Amino acid sequence: MSLSRRAMSAGALAAGVALALSACGGSSTSLSRTVDSTLELALLGDIATPDPDTAYDGTELNLVNAAYEGLVTYEPGNAEPTLAPALATDWTVSDDNTVFTFTLRSGVKFHDGTAFTSAAIEPSFARRTAVDSGPAYMVADVASVETPTDTQVVITLGSPNADFLDLLASPFGPKIISPKALEANSADNGTTYFADHDAGTGPYSYGAFTPGTSYELTAYGEYWGDKPAYSTVKFEVVSNLATVQLQLESGQTDGLIGYTDKTSFESYKTSDTLATYAFDSMQTPTMFINPKSATLGGDKTRVSFVSGIDFTDLATKALGDTASPTTELFPHSLIPEDLNQQAITYQVGALATLASGELRGKSLTIGYASVSPAAQALSDNLAAVLNSAGIKATSVGYAQGTYYSALEEDGAPDITFFTGFPDTAAPDAWARVFYTPSGGLDLFGAEVEGVEDLLNKALSTGDDALYGEIAEKVSSSGYWYSVAAAKGTAVFQKNISGVDKSFNPVITGVLDISKL
Repeated sequence: MSLSRRAMSAGALAAGVALALSACGGSSTSLSRTVDSTLELALLGDIATPDPDTAYDGTELNLVNAAYEGLVTYEPGNAEPTLAPALATDWTVSDDNTVFTFTLRSGVKFHDGTAFTSAAIEPSFARRTAVDSGPAYMVADVASVETPTDTQVVITLGSPNADFLDLLASPFGPKIISPKALEANSADNGTTYFADHDAGTGPYSYGAFTPGTSYELTAYGEYWGDKPAYSTVKFEVVSNLATVQLQLESGQTDGLIGYTDKTSFESYKTSDTLATYAFDSMQTPTMFINPKSATLGGDKTRVSFVSGIDFTDLATKALGDTASPTTELFPHSLIPEDLNQQAITYQVGALATLASGELRGKSLTIGYASVSPAAQALSDNLAAVLNSAGIKATSVGYAQGTYYSALEEDGAPDITFFTGFPDTAAPDAWARVFYTPSGGLDLFGAEVEGVEDLLNKALSTGDDALYGEIAEKVSSSGYWYSVAAAKGTAVFQKNISGVDKSFNPVITGVLDISKL
């Protein structure tokens, strides 16, 4: 993954704060909307262009994944990532993880009326490569696409990749586009056309778009699968949470997908007409320690420092119901739990020992991106813990546009908190990005000898034991500590059903709209 992923993750920073609540009850007297053929949803802030090959921010995937489909997907509403058929009904994988053979679904039409066949796969992959945006890496190692019949496709990779099916199933994964539409809109690789038109096979097609104001989806009458309940879905862009809350409580909007804050959720909890949902996610608030820190750069001091923090207590106080404390390094379910335990455990009194020894008279700076209330809460609470233990610490916020550069400069903070998630439910998609300097989100550039070699071997074989070795090496270093498992949330009128069956196990703020 390239540094371009940073743009998406900056947008995802705030999502990590989402509060976990069960369906609510209380004394609100507001009236809910009557369910009709139009579903009206609020989006907090505008979205990125819903082009299937450039979509890499997050919330625009609510449109992309309603209009387009890939070969495989993840089963929605299942916290354990489970591969499920989409345009492919079944598949086989060679023993060396290089040849993937798919049987394709029959009787499918693109929204422009073109019949879906195996001939659509290669042009769709080629278009993603030509556009060369953030998710292009997912098909970068495809060496050939063969089409023995209209309903069979054989994809051969240049090197073994045990995670290739997960890349195809990713919410950011390659979508299949009508070859007729691709040919007709080949100028600028179709980026102008596909910014507000679609040519997918999904249950919805793109309707009227007014960027910055609203976006519509319209049900596709010839969809091959279960027909969606709503003929139209309208997303309204709202500038602030106060407005969203008023619209929800008055019944003006049916639901909010994506970020909200703890205060708003506490208010929604008292409503008779609103239901709140908390979904398991792979978002993981993580502490990073700067290897260039004059104070914590030494291995012994850094490990002692990490051992002195009661992370369970820190997560509970800072994040409350927005997340659950974790003892695992990788997001839960990416590798077996017994291989995923963090090596450094809490030692009572370790901070006091440091305060009177190696850290006596020294000070620490804890940085966070100001757009992330979760990171600020963790930073502020850790600063309080350290100061109470006799270690001078300051919590400092950085504007969104300066956060990443501040981490790379001389005088960078000693510590930062960041909430990230993998592109897909595969351990390499997490570890390579966060734990190797070339990964894009190894925020301080920390490096542990042997990790990248182990990752390359594990990617070829899918051997969980290798990822267990990586977890041991990474967590023993003290450069990273996974603090909690964050929750994804949604708020809907109580008369809207299917929300609990619609969430994606990888990314929060994205629902399968056709399940509502």
